Amino acid sequence: MTTALTAGIQRKRRGLAVGIVCGLLLLSAGAALLLHSRSIGLPYHDTFASGQMDGWTAYGGSWHTAEGGVRNDSEERGAKLVTGSNRWRSYVVEADIQLIGGGDTGLIARVSDTERGVDAYSGYYAGLRTLDNTLVLGRANHGWTEFPPQHFPGGIVPGRWYHLRLSVQGCTITADARGIDAPGATQIRAEDPHCLTAGKVGLRSVAAGGMWKNVRITELPENAGPPAPTPHMMVYPTSQGSMPSSTNEVPPSLISESTPAHQAVSIRSLRMLSTSRPEHVTIHGVVTSTTPSLYVQDRSGGALVQLDRPTILRLGDEVEVEGEAHPQGLIVLITRAMASRIGGTSPLPPSSVTADQAATGMYSDMYLEVQGQFDSIEPYGTQGSLISMHDGMQTFRAIADTPEATARFRSLDRHSTIRIRGICVLGSEYTNDMVPFALLVSSPEDVKIIDGPPWWSPEHLILMAIVMLALGFVVQMLLSRAEKWRLHAVIRERERLANELHDTLAQSFAGIGFQLRAIRNRLAKKDVEIDVPYLLEDLKIATDLVRHSHDEARRSITTLRPEAIESRGLVAALEMTARRIVARGQIAIDIRVRGEARPLPLHMLDSLFRIGQEAISNAIQHGHPTRIHIEVEYGERSIILVVEDNGIGFVPRADSGGFGLSGMRRRAELIRGTLEVRSDPGGGSQIRVEVPNPERQPWFLRLTYRKRKSQENITDV
Repeated sequence: MTTALTAGIQRKRRGLAVGIVCGLLLLSAGAALLLHSRSIGLPYHDTFASGQMDGWTAYGGSWHTAEGGVRNDSEERGAKLVTGSNRWRSYVVEADIQLIGGGDTGLIARVSDTERGVDAYSGYYAGLRTLDNTLVLGRANHGWTEFPPQHFPGGIVPGRWYHLRLSVQGCTITADARGIDAPGATQIRAEDPHCLTAGKVGLRSVAAGGMWKNVRITELPENAGPPAPTPHMMVYPTSQGSMPSSTNEVPPSLISESTPAHQAVSIRSLRMLSTSRPEHVTIHGVVTSTTPSLYVQDRSGGALVQLDRPTILRLGDEVEVEGEAHPQGLIVLITRAMASRIGGTSPLPPSSVTADQAATGMYSDMYLEVQGQFDSIEPYGTQGSLISMHDGMQTFRAIADTPEATARFRSLDRHSTIRIRGICVLGSEYTNDMVPFALLVSSPEDVKIIDGPPWWSPEHLILMAIVMLALGFVVQMLLSRAEKWRLHAVIRERERLANELHDTLAQSFAGIGFQLRAIRNRLAKKDVEIDVPYLLEDLKIATDLVRHSHDEARRSITTLRPEAIESRGLVAALEMTARRIVARGQIAIDIRVRGEARPLPLHMLDSLFRIGQEAISNAIQHGHPTRIHIEVEYGERSIILVVEDNGIGFVPRADSGGFGLSGMRRRAELIRGTLEVRSDPGGGSQIRVEVPNPERQPWFLRLTYRKRKSQENITDV
């Protein structure tokens, strides 16, 4: 015994040791997974060169891929393009950057809580600023706190390329920049005692456009070495982008800034010019699109401009365009044009019109906002897509000319109501002479979903029709099966009634007929003296048979009317049956109820009544008792019926079918009950049936049971 106890203790110790080891392994794996999750996706390199912006989210601006990088043509203050994971901690993000116009352009790190707005994010920003020709580093927390900027040798010139690097390692924040097209480099290294610890990365511009190429992110170790001396921090207004524009001189080959030198005409007036030969004109307007073509708009209309030489322009730039006008009906084309930037404003808001208004042609080459329902989509060119739309009876098209806008088009659901912004064009190269106008869309921000597709679409109607047909088929099958069940129940009831009448009334009538024939035969014999006492005995037998047949018929009729049993209750119905059978007899009826009586399902009540009725009848006919005891017990788990007499008894056998025992057993089985027969010769007999309480059965058994019994109720009444 001691050896067994020792072995058991050792097994428990081994099991405990194995459990501890497994727990430590799981904790180690979890810690490793947590540490690894901080660097999932690193190192990272952009896919802008292949025209993809997957995984990047724009917060303001007009972002699209171009020339192997990503470009923002908007002067919106604080436009951001963000990617990455909130679990990224220490890393370095770097990119080649080109400024388009004066302002700030740079990178952001450890970004979170991003919203649209100039400083509407939390994170660190490093950028190149034309205002004071500096490299700037600061922290945004829905406000702006800036470290002392560092002067960049040679100045920050729009149109030139610079390499910018922003490192976040622990609480050490480092920004450095160097020129690519020209010499010059500088760096800022600072320590933030209450630094942000993790976040995404992004691209950002303030009151300027820009180009970003070769965006790379590399993970760094957590230890940043000795902390750098903390520079004095200066707090700037939260509206960082409200700084005045740069006074730097921009190379004439890129942007020409001047004051208006020629008398400008309205764009709408150019439609009245002769179409026989071009005419040299000057217009003033605002840039509404730079891709795929340059569109300029004034208060009267819009024009397509083909520049004579490359010029960097941004959305919202106020320009003077000088060139040769070619009016083509409602379309104005200016070729061999020179563009000079004469001011900078925010991007022009679109004119909101209906599709019918746009179809008149009066808004040709203008920046519009039109609402309609999306019908279909198809490819357009090499990387674009075209969607067909309608507003009422008017059909039109929208064309995406950038991968980002194309991806937005493909995410739309058919029959959605959308509001779309773009340049309204009338040329047949866009409309194929099938619709009156088309909208050129460059940014996914120009597509807004107003309402999703209606539920009553053809696809849903077809699906609903299929479902309804399937349901109808199932219902038809169930009705057919129910009808078969009903017919089967009727047939079984007819068979049962036939058997019962054959076993009771038919035999009784046969006996009555036999006695009457015997009496007739005796009376028909003239040469034989009539034995009056014998005839009286035969008449008594016949009378008893008639009374017995009447009782059998009344009992059969009673069992065919279970609603009478239900109205009286089980105990009262059994007592009434017993007292009617023993009327004017010397048999005492004893009734007893245990527990609280409660209503029973009709099928169970009927089966118990018929079992009790058969037991009472058998006891009176075959047992010759002086007392019959009827007891019903309503228990928590079951209901028990006992019919007991003090008659002569009998010897029960397992295979006995006498005295109606087989019928009683079958009825007990139909209500999931058990029947017990106890009897001894000279010691009376006891019939005991126990059925489960239906209220304690599982709901699915109760449902199945009720459905089955509702069909069998007719059969077994």
